Amino acid sequence: MAFKRVKGTNDFYPEDMIVRNKIFDSLRKSAESFNFKEVSAPALETMNLLKCKSGEEVEKQIFVLEKRGKGSIGLRFELTASLVRMFIERQKMLPKPVKWYSLSRMWRYERPQKGREREFYQLSVELFGSDSFIADAEVISLMIKCLTDLGLTKKDFVVKISNRKLIQGLFMEFIDEKNIEKVFTEIDKISKISRGELEANLRDLSLDDDQIEQVYHIILTEDIKTLEPKNKTAKEGLNELNSLLERLDMNFVEVDLSTVRGLAYYTGTVFEIFDRQAKLRSIGGGGRYDDMVRLFGGEQCPATGFGIGCSTLTLLLKERGLLPEPDIACDYFIATVGEDVIQEAQKIASKLRTRFNVDMDITGRKLGKQLSYANSIGAKNVIIIGEDELKKGVLKVKDFTTGSEKSTTVDKIMKK
Repeated sequence: MAFKRVKGTNDFYPEDMIVRNKIFDSLRKSAESFNFKEVSAPALETMNLLKCKSGEEVEKQIFVLEKRGKGSIGLRFELTASLVRMFIERQKMLPKPVKWYSLSRMWRYERPQKGREREFYQLSVELFGSDSFIADAEVISLMIKCLTDLGLTKKDFVVKISNRKLIQGLFMEFIDEKNIEKVFTEIDKISKISRGELEANLRDLSLDDDQIEQVYHIILTEDIKTLEPKNKTAKEGLNELNSLLERLDMNFVEVDLSTVRGLAYYTGTVFEIFDRQAKLRSIGGGGRYDDMVRLFGGEQCPATGFGIGCSTLTLLLKERGLLPEPDIACDYFIATVGEDVIQEAQKIASKLRTRFNVDMDITGRKLGKQLSYANSIGAKNVIIIGEDELKKGVLKVKDFTTGSEKSTTVDKIMKK
């Protein structure tokens, strides 16, 4: 019987890990350049926390692990809820604003698709303690920097921005307010289903043809200057959106009122990032969630943030030829001639390992097979140690890149 990995998960071999870690290192460096600090949270959370303000669609995708009495435990599907919980625990003592990021593994029980897996990694960025649109501009600018630092340009991706407060206010003029959140959930599917399917879903929510037409008129608006909001909610949303746009690099940004984000906790600015050719799923997204801290039991505190899915990001980097090179070669491989030199070879390896990536023979193979093995693992240099070399106090080093060979000492190698 041959065992296979679970569908929707990935194995990472050495070369895959090197590529992944280089991407992760770049994302960390980008976040820290904005003075965000890295944190980590458990993979397990109570179902009460995971379900709070997540929406019915997401609840169906949570991996429920066990039930103990009346409580249940599940695997996190995103990090915002966990980081809000952490923030609340120290809310009174933390200087505001609080700027955190985390790069961790998530799980969603859903049908695996290209760029959409059951187990995946995500960069999560959260900013607590500022209700200013400047904070939204800060996190959006960071999200753009995360991608440009990896080599992507304005020709490769776009950030689509909207404001849920604006859209909610406009919808309130002709849709029952209790139904608006469900309408948002359906609009969030606009890039995944046909117009006919979306209209059918909206009819299931008791919208008539005139209401559906008004929905489309709003979400497909190309120029927000043509909007004439009548209520306070919509006017506030439009002012927030205009103020935000003034502080962003418009080479990377465009307004798209069909961007509403599926999670129920967003309250104002929302945004998603897509590849320009629209071949892939959303690379990431986020927005403002000013009520979540209070709803989770903390004191009222505004917040904003985003997440970037590493699976789709990696697909885009691969498509653009920007994946980091997986260098798995070691700097030096030590080949030994005879058992009597092994102990000294180990001492030499220990010294070199303070500066270099060093491997050595541990099988007792003949010299020829050791050299073949060194070549097969991509060793850059081979150090040959035999009794003659030890007596003379020198090392014979063969450069596998150029084919040249020379005699040297450990000290000289260490000074390279």
